[in-house]
Amino acid sequence: MIKFADENTKPLVRQMWKTCFEDTDEFLDILFKYKYRNENTLIYFEEGEAVASLQMLPYTITFYGKIIPFAYMAGLCTLPEHRNKGYMPRLIGEAHRILKERNIPLAILVPAEDWLYQYYEKFEYTQVFDEGTEPIYPIEKILTDFPEINDAYLAYTAIYEHEDFCVQKSFDDFKAIAEEQRMDGFPPKYNLPGMACIINEITLLNLYADKNLLLSLCMEIENEKSNHLPDSTIMITNGSARYTEKSEPDITMSMKFLCRLLFGYRTDELSEPYKTLFPARQPIMNQMLE
Repeated sequence: MIKFADENTKPLVRQMWKTCFEDTDEFLDILFKYKYRNENTLIYFEEGEAVASLQMLPYTITFYGKIIPFAYMAGLCTLPEHRNKGYMPRLIGEAHRILKERNIPLAILVPAEDWLYQYYEKFEYTQVFDEGTEPIYPIEKILTDFPEINDAYLAYTAIYEHEDFCVQKSFDDFKAIAEEQRMDGFPPKYNLPGMACIINEITLLNLYADKNLLLSLCMEIENEKSNHLPDSTIMITNGSARYTEKSEPDITMSMKFLCRLLFGYRTDELSEPYKTLFPARQPIMNQMLE
């Protein structure tokens, strides 16, 4: 049975996180102070025992010049003695349903280990962020140059606010980052590798279409989840995207491939017409409470 967390079950989520990820209480204090919310946390109960959980942490990203919400999927964990029983696929499926209901068009996560990239691909996640090779601008310097936290946040925001396909941070996010890094001694930080999953393709395609007003394109999205559900056909014209009746598509793709295209992730490596229709970008994600 899947339930939202509440004040009675919140400690179970924290203990599950600590058991599975071995993070310190100091880190968890920051996470639960700034990002944790019961209404964004799902728990799987088996015979009354909390055995798995995940969190849908609220963030925003600049996407084709617009700030849109996304869910950062964090704390996806199953207690060791309850793994390989299918609990996490059900939690992820329910989370995606909730996100669609809440009109959140995108989910993003950072796999904790390399083998998890293949695991999350089963749920239509695909890599769209690369790991950075150079340290990002240090938070320690910003805090030194701007001792007042509000000024420091404005200086931090100025670095990223004009970057397209870049995860943005709220004031509370910045305070959490500052506390965590101060606690850790301000180690060098890098852009993070990560994956994304489309929750609502029409919302994202409308943003793409608005930047390509002269484009007329019919695309077919193949349904990989079920053989019983039909593929969908989407028409982009006059700066908007809409579902349309079955017709001869110009291009056909999976939802995962569409996600890669919309992010412009290494699209310069693709053949035509993809690399022209979806120019290469450099999506940016960092400082996600690491």
